[in-house]
Amino acid sequence: MRPASPSPGPFFALRRAVRAARGFLRGGLILHGPARPEVALTFDDGPSPAHTPAILDILAARRARATFFLLGSAIENAPDLTRRVHAEQEIGCHSYAHDRAAVNDPEAFRVDTEKALDLFDRVVHARPRHYRFPWGNPGRIAPRDVERRFGMVCVHWSGGGFDERSDTPAIVRHIEDALEPGAILLLHDGCAPGSVYAGSREPTVRALPRILDALDARGLRAVTVGELLSA
Repeated sequence: MRPASPSPGPFFALRRAVRAARGFLRGGLILHGPARPEVALTFDDGPSPAHTPAILDILAARRARATFFLLGSAIENAPDLTRRVHAEQEIGCHSYAHDRAAVNDPEAFRVDTEKALDLFDRVVHARPRHYRFPWGNPGRIAPRDVERRFGMVCVHWSGGGFDERSDTPAIVRHIEDALEPGAILLLHDGCAPGSVYAGSREPTVRALPRILDALDARGLRAVTVGELLSA
């Protein structure tokens, strides 16, 4: 018997708050896009040579768009793959080290962010327009300060697949529950340093075609965060 999938209960309250606020929390942290027939698929903690290429292949075959929130440490380990992600999809910044402590120390956050942006400059000669906090936690960092200082809008999510700790059918169910116009959906193509959910992201790869089928069935189009938030 397959174990029951973990409950996404805490995120239901978050989604209710998102529907009420329709996009903003804590002075500029974006959780949701406009209520158009589009959703933003986002992938965190890559690029991962083990899983990112397969995800890119699936997206290309389905002509779907997504945003990859890349870790600077992963960019260092896979510069060629980073260039492929940048050529095919949208890139975002997910910090350099995915350090929980950095968001509670503004100077450490500055050092971490500048180290990550230096890698984007050197590897793809472009800077991302969007930032996602490690673990989704701003800590002591004001999202609007990130935009003012680094030119990146901070993006959270309105729902996710819980794919770091779910099997493929459960990932699909969680995403289907979160599907609505303007949703920003969290998935993972890599594994962050120090993750308590270390392991293969193969269930996410297997879930992606079914997720795209679910979008099609509901008349929703997979777009990048930038496309979703555009006027």
